[in-house]
Amino acid sequence: MTQATRELSSTKRDEFVKGGRLTHGAFAKTAEALDVSARAVSYTWRKFRNDGTTKSSKTGNVGRRLRYTSQAIQQRVGAVPIDQRSTMRDISVATGIALGTLSRHLKKGTFRRRSTRIKPLLSDANKLERVQFCRSRVSPAMPAPAKPKWFNADKDRRTVYLLPDEAPQRRSWKSKRFIPKVMFLAAVARPRFDEGRGVLFHGKVGMWPFTSLVPAVRSSRNRPAGTLVTTLVNVNAQVYRDYVINKVVPAIKASFPSTNKRVILQQDNATPHRSITDAELVSVSTDGWTFVVRRQPPNSPDLNVLDLGFFASIQSLQLKKVSRTVDEVIQYTLAAFDELSYEKLESVFLTFQAVMRLVLEHAGDNNFALPHLKKAALRRAGLLMSNVSCPVSLLL
Repeated sequence: MTQATRELSSTKRDEFVKGGRLTHGAFAKTAEALDVSARAVSYTWRKFRNDGTTKSSKTGNVGRRLRYTSQAIQQRVGAVPIDQRSTMRDISVATGIALGTLSRHLKKGTFRRRSTRIKPLLSDANKLERVQFCRSRVSPAMPAPAKPKWFNADKDRRTVYLLPDEAPQRRSWKSKRFIPKVMFLAAVARPRFDEGRGVLFHGKVGMWPFTSLVPAVRSSRNRPAGTLVTTLVNVNAQVYRDYVINKVVPAIKASFPSTNKRVILQQDNATPHRSITDAELVSVSTDGWTFVVRRQPPNSPDLNVLDLGFFASIQSLQLKKVSRTVDEVIQYTLAAFDELSYEKLESVFLTFQAVMRLVLEHAGDNNFALPHLKKAALRRAGLLMSNVSCPVSLLL
């Protein structure tokens, strides 16, 4: 009998022990069927009768002894300052433990890998504004966050998965400064059922590029002079006011449910955005609609639904298409905005509510990780909450 068949696997041990009883001639038949000795079969049966298990007692008691236990690894790694643990090689040099050993314990869960991002530094006044902002979200008015963002045709680093005989596509630009990019203004609201129209309001109010069509001054190999060319527009206070008054507000009136016509335009504190005031919105507050503007707290991108995840979702879809021109960036970005489902926007609003609760729990600070609510799994199970609960004590 070879070395490989001297020990029975757990599966083979269970093959001849059925319900705690053996048939006549089971030892010989089992030994022949499994190509093992009758002694191995007899030993396995006695062990089952005595211990109630067929598991080998050698498991964990044979082989080379571990040089480092999990506790020893944790003690050595914990003794290294956190700022000196940025790479596995740094940890290996600082602790004297081999890279392979550290990799196995990382996979085992002895220690873990986490990435961090720089967060805005908040003053006491900023924290107070954040708390007041979150408490004001209890209002029945419908908030409509609106914010500009740059969308690039390409990004510096892309990750792809290739077959062994494949090579990644070559990507090249004359300079990173020449990669086409376009600034868009997007406005969204929380999806809800429109009782008046009897349809679902998907929450995507609209998305508009800050561009204009200008005749080409001179001819080139791409087009003759006089051809209309898409040109980026410098976003100043006048341009931003024009977009909000003539694009965002009409889109809200056309798409919002009409059961509640009080709309809060949420904006950040960029200089052009200050041109939109409640007085500016009086002229468009007609037909029963009331528009007011509220600014999110300074240094608080986590209190804007668009920055919190919706822009990232759009860009992940937009970058799946290769763009070489400004027109293609506009085409693919607007297509991604239309393609994105209302469920994604609903999920971001739930995350927004969870973030506001964390802001209240931390007295306005931002020293917390973004919450993971397992929304996709809950939605598949039909258990997704409609709102994130918040204790009344945090609102007082």
